[in-house]
Amino acid sequence: MDIAQNVNYQGLATKWPSIAIWNRVEQAARGSQGGFIWEDNFLGFNGSVTSNVGTYSSQGGGWVSYEDTGAVVAPLATEVGGVLKMTTDATDNDELWLSPGTATSVMAKITSGDSGVLAFECRVRPSQIVTQNAFFGFSEEGCAVADTITDSDVMITTKDWIGFRVNADDDAYMDFTYQKASQTAQIVIDDMKLLVADTWYKFGFLYDASAPTAKRIRVFVDGVEQSTYVTATNIAAATFPSGEELNVLMGLKNNAGAATRWDCDWIKVGFAY
Repeated sequence: MDIAQNVNYQGLATKWPSIAIWNRVEQAARGSQGGFIWEDNFLGFNGSVTSNVGTYSSQGGGWVSYEDTGAVVAPLATEVGGVLKMTTDATDNDELWLSPGTATSVMAKITSGDSGVLAFECRVRPSQIVTQNAFFGFSEEGCAVADTITDSDVMITTKDWIGFRVNADDDAYMDFTYQKASQTAQIVIDDMKLLVADTWYKFGFLYDASAPTAKRIRVFVDGVEQSTYVTATNIAAATFPSGEELNVLMGLKNNAGAATRWDCDWIKVGFAY
């Protein structure tokens, strides 16, 4: 069992990864046959872009990106402790996407009836509320590419994903959603959080195979458990990406020619099986 935690947070409790998620992951890890805790705080983030494809190194390892011309991924000079700035220019439908590793890297999976836990959490901040798309969560491998969100503001239908999404049709709200490739996307919590510009939020979820069947995936906003859940029945359905290998994916795509920016303080993943 290899449990590596890269950052020990000290300071405001609101900046920390949420206790309700990570205490459970560490508890599960102690009794599991394998797993990990991975985190990137974006200290030392550095790299370059060639022909819209970026390769970067960071505290948590390597990253690969797709960046339209005019999009920028860079450390934020006005914040200490490691903050990553992601921006697009005002060219309509400009986008950028990032995943750890390479196009074939995967981290974990959720399987109906399986044992163990899978957790995700990030701390992010929208710079402004404009007509935009954004996503923070997991997808199948190789999704840090052009048109992961299409020009018609639809998350790509032929890929698996689960996570937190802002849609251009309702761009002031964060939703929690998932999709099995070529199935209908499922919005678990619509309009989950009303976003305010220049405000930090923590968004996370915890899959726990030992949880009650009505609460197999719990969703958290700023460490507070939400009252809507993904059930064991949901996970067993054809619309859930059950058994699919997943990697972290985050990114954004503008709409209506509005420049878009999100900042990410950290991302954390835990998996025990």
